[in-house]
Amino acid sequence: MPNRRFFSEKLDHALESAAAETRGTAVLMMDLDGFKPINDIYGHAAGDKALTVFAERVSNITRADALLARVGGDEFAIIQPDIASLDDPTRLARRIVVALSEPIQIAGAALKLGVGIGIAIAPDDGATRDELMRRADRALYRAKAEGVSTIRFFEPQMDANMERRMAMEKGLRAALAAKAIVPHYQPLVSLEDNRIIGFEALARWDSAEFGQVAPDVFIPIAEECGLIGELGDQMLRQACRDAGAWPKDIKVAVNLSAIQLRDDTLGLRILSILAETELPPHRLELELTESALVDNFSKARRAIEPLRQAGVRIALDDFGTGYATIAQLRMLHLDKIKIDRSFVDLVCKDPESLAIVRAILGLASGFGLSTLAEGIEDAQQLACLKETGCLEGQGYLFGKAEPASEILKLLKADPRASAA
Repeated sequence: MPNRRFFSEKLDHALESAAAETRGTAVLMMDLDGFKPINDIYGHAAGDKALTVFAERVSNITRADALLARVGGDEFAIIQPDIASLDDPTRLARRIVVALSEPIQIAGAALKLGVGIGIAIAPDDGATRDELMRRADRALYRAKAEGVSTIRFFEPQMDANMERRMAMEKGLRAALAAKAIVPHYQPLVSLEDNRIIGFEALARWDSAEFGQVAPDVFIPIAEECGLIGELGDQMLRQACRDAGAWPKDIKVAVNLSAIQLRDDTLGLRILSILAETELPPHRLELELTESALVDNFSKARRAIEPLRQAGVRIALDDFGTGYATIAQLRMLHLDKIKIDRSFVDLVCKDPESLAIVRAILGLASGFGLSTLAEGIEDAQQLACLKETGCLEGQGYLFGKAEPASEILKLLKADPRASAA
């Protein structure tokens, strides 16, 4: 197929001709959804076949005057010249999505791919090749963020959003280098006597440029640009050091992202950090979300098995919001289930939420797991959860996340806390 260089040359010519004849030209940038798992699971030959099938299907539905090129690993682009209106690239993009909706037969399996499509139009979105391709790329970035097989046209606001995102990535790299992202700690409480039994470490970034950046903003950026491993290691190392100064029966809980669970060296790195900080493994609790578990169960299991054997506790966070099976829960040998706050919010008001909480508690009891309810904000919720038999809780009723400097003061103020 034509490559990026050939595509760039042809786009230059198309734009020159369009400018002379005042015609519109569309650039469609495409990226396959689900291509990497095919490569990882079935091998590169299967990945090559998927690319070939995609290229054949798209070639069959493009006009003779259009150019389809492969511009990256699983990235393709189309020049669609002489468009009459936005309907032309829209129709083409929709036909591409439909063409790829039919499963691809690879290695005896029927595999489904999706495709994200970003579209930019000359001259409105750019008069030069670089402008047009950059803006089609930005539309593609937005399409990928919004879900599988999404089509997006470039909008001017995308430039501002992308510039801010790039600036934030640069700031994030600098913050990691300066160790400026630090853990704050929210209490984990025994519901039987409201005694603090541990703390969950939550990443906090106070940026001079952006102010206080929420974790749900900077953590996805860290995942996208390959920084989540470094960020996770920094948070874990500092959390283990801080916990070393707490009473010996107070544990620390640290979150793992789905991206971290794909790293085959994760278990060894965590054990190395525990040895370095001299924190006993039984005082560390690792939290993984149900969706992260379901995304790649086999890798998650391999990552956490050596940690379990060393004595690290494993908790399943946001339980009830994903699609983990009973068999997966049994094979993973968890220690704790955390009940998602969406059920806790309505536990006293909605019979269905109460029924779900009771079902989760029954399941946990059957597996011999402890349970913790997230997002407890008032005494009524606390009373309902105690009545249903929930063992542990977390939420603003017990305290917000505090910096490490406040934790020893908080423990000393709790007459039930153990001495170090």
